[in-house]
Amino acid sequence: MLLTCRPDAPMGDITDLQWRYSDGRVIPNVNSVNERPPVYAEDMPGGTLALIISNLKAGDEGNYSCTATFAKTEKLVEYVVINTIMPITWQDAPLEQHPIAHTDYRIKCQVIARPSPIVDWLKEGEPLPLNQNPRYQAEAEGLLIRNITSADDGTYTCRAIVMDTGELGERAISVVVHTPPTMSEDMKTAVEAVEGQTANLECQATGKPLPQYQWVRLPTQEDLSSAGRFSVDALKGILTITSVERNDQGEYSCIAFNEAGRRERKVTLEVVVLPRIEPIKNISSPEDMDVQLKCIARGRPMPLVTFRKLSNEKPYIIGSQPGEDRITMDNQPDEENDAMVGLLIIDKVIRSDDGLYECIATNKGGTARANGHITVEFKPSFANTPISEAWTWNHHPINITCLAESIPNATITWTQRGRNITDDPRFVQITKGAESTLLLTNPDASYYGDYKCTAINKHGIADHVIHVKEASVPSMVLQAKMDVVTATTIKFSFIGPKDLGGLPIKAYAVQYKEERQSWDEAKNKTWVIDSAYILENLLPQTKYMFRFAAQNDVGFGPWSAEESRLMPKRSTPEEPRILNMVHDGIAVSPYATHFELRWQTPADNGERIDEYEIKYCVAKLVENKWKEMQPCQERKIRADDHSTSYKLQALLPDTHYKVELRAHNSIGFSSPGQVIMKTVPGAGLPAERAEDPVLSSAAIVIIVVASLFVLLIIIDLLCFCFNKSGIIMAICEKTRSKPDDTDIKLGSIKDASHTGGAVFVAEKLPEKVPIEEKEPLRHERPLVPIIRSVKRETSVDFDMKKSISRTSFVGKDSAV
Repeated sequence: MLLTCRPDAPMGDITDLQWRYSDGRVIPNVNSVNERPPVYAEDMPGGTLALIISNLKAGDEGNYSCTATFAKTEKLVEYVVINTIMPITWQDAPLEQHPIAHTDYRIKCQVIARPSPIVDWLKEGEPLPLNQNPRYQAEAEGLLIRNITSADDGTYTCRAIVMDTGELGERAISVVVHTPPTMSEDMKTAVEAVEGQTANLECQATGKPLPQYQWVRLPTQEDLSSAGRFSVDALKGILTITSVERNDQGEYSCIAFNEAGRRERKVTLEVVVLPRIEPIKNISSPEDMDVQLKCIARGRPMPLVTFRKLSNEKPYIIGSQPGEDRITMDNQPDEENDAMVGLLIIDKVIRSDDGLYECIATNKGGTARANGHITVEFKPSFANTPISEAWTWNHHPINITCLAESIPNATITWTQRGRNITDDPRFVQITKGAESTLLLTNPDASYYGDYKCTAINKHGIADHVIHVKEASVPSMVLQAKMDVVTATTIKFSFIGPKDLGGLPIKAYAVQYKEERQSWDEAKNKTWVIDSAYILENLLPQTKYMFRFAAQNDVGFGPWSAEESRLMPKRSTPEEPRILNMVHDGIAVSPYATHFELRWQTPADNGERIDEYEIKYCVAKLVENKWKEMQPCQERKIRADDHSTSYKLQALLPDTHYKVELRAHNSIGFSSPGQVIMKTVPGAGLPAERAEDPVLSSAAIVIIVVASLFVLLIIIDLLCFCFNKSGIIMAICEKTRSKPDDTDIKLGSIKDASHTGGAVFVAEKLPEKVPIEEKEPLRHERPLVPIIRSVKRETSVDFDMKKSISRTSFVGKDSAV
């Protein structure tokens, strides 16, 4: 701001020209640039003195005066009033303010202006009822709201108006009421974690803004934000403990905080310690003694202990066992050692109590298992020795074995007729644990008799006698029954010998002959025991004599049980036996559109089976009977290839079929073998793509031969084009060299050396022409007379280089 003062008088008469403050102080006259104060006077051209205020402020307003002296006697003075105008200025009015809920809060808005402004308030664009609501009170520093809540959130407008100047100013202030954290009622204050696993402790709180979290361990106040196995999610409030240890048990404090405050909540962590079992001490006790198997287990909470014998699935229950009151299960807490002692008590143990027992310790954390053994000692026993008789013959070596069960193992010796033979070199004794084997090498009659096996341990002694006997061949077969007889086969069953000779039967044999033959001409057949005793390839309408014998390791018994039988005459084949698996009377095909029928070749009854006939029809179950639905399909199969299966194709999916199979020989058809078959559901196509017809062997041979023929023609064409050789070349030369054969008849012979043979040129022939026989050419048969019906044939020999053609005549009576 600059004001000037110039006296209206000659400059020479004016002295002491000055500017003064309202209190009379002289404003300094400063002409130096470096020494200018905020308010100063400065000489201007033309005798003018300027008052300069470099930065006008509200405090600079007031009455200023300009004074001078005229003619050294007269005082001159002029007054100037300076009034300042200040625009609206927001001195303390933050755009975002965050009061704390349930407090008295002043929304700050200090406005400076000159002249002084009028301030009013709006919320969300609507005037606030300052005079109607006592919670609101406008003050110089802002708007006071008593007991502010989240309902007071919003945008407040502080509006300033200067009436003298007409200036209007607005300040939009966003007010968000912050609420301190509040812990959730659903938050768990007690958490269980299993030792060795991962545990999560969750802190749940609400507040505005959303609170952050901190976890500390009590009572050490250790911050767990980053402490080895501990980690904290500050936004979600989750404390994660990896590989929980038993020492992690205790109290933890969750702290939720925001700008409005903080809250704490204690959480107790209970660590479940998995059961641990101390090594179990094994027990060894004689029979009829009381025993206790002890299992000591630790854990938190204290585990429950029980036992299970490994041979049984179910563990013992606490207390006496149902049906076995000799066995009691008990748990006894050992508070001094913080352990649970499980006791398996067995009164008067018996041999069946011997074995492994599993201790099972369980708490809510899991299960621990450990094995202990109860050994029941007892005197020797031969209860499980496998034999009491042994058989040998013709000096065959033999082993006899005794099994002396005992705990501890017994010492075993052998005696024969009261004589100790353990050290006899004629006998070899092999003992492995409880089993002792005595080998009798090259035994004769002196070896037969009783052998005693004696076992002894500290609890007692036991004996077992094995009788060594001489084996013989079986006695006579008591009976041979003819169960099934066809024209060419007989199926037998036997009632075996009364005396087996001491050894099991290994086989049966039959000797058979025709009635007119002697037994020296008889044939033999042997069957292994329990096989199908079927004799085949017999002659129809022939009478046979049969006799039988049984065989064991010694040999065959005598021939016996003689039978005779006149074989039936030749007839149709037996009914074929269908081999497909049947369930509930139905053979199910694994395919939707085809079925493989399989059968067993039936007996042909004297005439070879030449074909099979297959008939199959759609069938429906009507009144518990399968009824054929026409039309039916028939297939015939040659039996030459010995095929016993056939694939029925183009079937309907999910459909029942009745299938009949008959065998045929020169006499006729057999009775049909039948089966009801069902296809599985499918796409309903008449045939599956995978079942495209396969080319027959004959078709493949024809294709191969045709391919080779085409290849030979191509090669011959190439030879003709490039080398002027081959079959085509030979034919061309032949065509050029031979005369027109339109009127050729049988006549004289000319030399045809270019063809390598003879050419017959015919003139007019009589009805019969004799031809002299000449020595035949090489590779040709002698010529023979030809009568009428004469044909000429030309053969071509091709050797890949040149061709040689030969002509011969073939007549009605020719041998060529």
